[in-house]
Amino acid sequence: MQMLTSEEVAHHKAELVDYFTRGPGSICQLDSLFFLESKMTRCSHEESPYQLLYGQPHIYEEVLGFKFRISADAFFQVNQSAAEVLYRTVRDLCVPDQGESSGTAKVGGTLLDVCCGTGAIGITMSRRVDRIMGVELVEQAVEDARHNAALNNVLNCQFIPGKAEVVLPGLMTQLSSAGEDLRAAVVNPSRAGLHYRVIRALRNQPGIRRLVFVSCKPDGEAMRNFRELCCPPDHHKKLTGKAFTPTLAVPVDMFPHTRHCELVLLLER
Repeated sequence: MQMLTSEEVAHHKAELVDYFTRGPGSICQLDSLFFLESKMTRCSHEESPYQLLYGQPHIYEEVLGFKFRISADAFFQVNQSAAEVLYRTVRDLCVPDQGESSGTAKVGGTLLDVCCGTGAIGITMSRRVDRIMGVELVEQAVEDARHNAALNNVLNCQFIPGKAEVVLPGLMTQLSSAGEDLRAAVVNPSRAGLHYRVIRALRNQPGIRRLVFVSCKPDGEAMRNFRELCCPPDHHKKLTGKAFTPTLAVPVDMFPHTRHCELVLLLER
C-alpha cells in the first residue's frame, strides 16, 4: 500500500487532470475522469465514492433507439454496434414479436431481468411485455436503470437493488402469490456465473417457459449453471422444477480480433 499524504494525493490528482486535458493524454478526448481512493485491490462506489476530477458525472449511450445514462461504477457494453446486435438478439429470443413489421408487437406477461445493470436489456424489450422486474447488485447501476426508464418514458419497469441470490427467492414467492404472469426471464451475470440459489429459484418457478442466458465466459462457471438448469429433477439439490432444454445458441462478437465472444443461449421448457 502506498503511504501518501493528502497533499501528495492532491498533487497526483492535479497531474492526472493536466495529463488528460492539456498533456499527451488529451488525445483520448475524455468525457469524464474519476479517481477512486482505496486500500484494497477492489472497491465499490459505496465503500469509497468515486471522485469526479474532470468532465461530466455520467456518460450517455444510445442503443436500439433508447438512451442510457451510465455511472462510473455501472456496467455497460463498450462496443455499441455489437451491443445493438446483442440486445436485439436477446429481445427476439426472450419475447418474440407476433409478426408485425414494427417489431414491437406485444407479447404480454412479466419479464424477469436478473443482473440487469443499467436496465438496458429490460428497457429495450419493455414494449413487448406488460412488466419488467429487474434485480441488480450495484446500487449506482440501479439508480441509472430507474433514471433510464424515466428518460425513455418507460413506465412498466421496476428495478430492485441487492444480491440476486438474496432478492430473487422472495421475489419469486411474491410474484406467484400475486398471480403474476411470469413467462420469461433473462440473466446476464458476470464471469462468475449465477449463484446456486438463483439457479434454484429459476428452475423451480414453473411459469418461466423461456430463459435467455447471456454469458461472457460460457466455458467457465456458466457451464455449471447450464447443467443445473437442464439436468433431471434432483430433490437432494432442491431442483424440483421441470428441466430446461437448450434450443438455440447465438454467439455475438463483442470483442473483435480476439478469441472471445458473448454467448446468448435460449433455454425452453
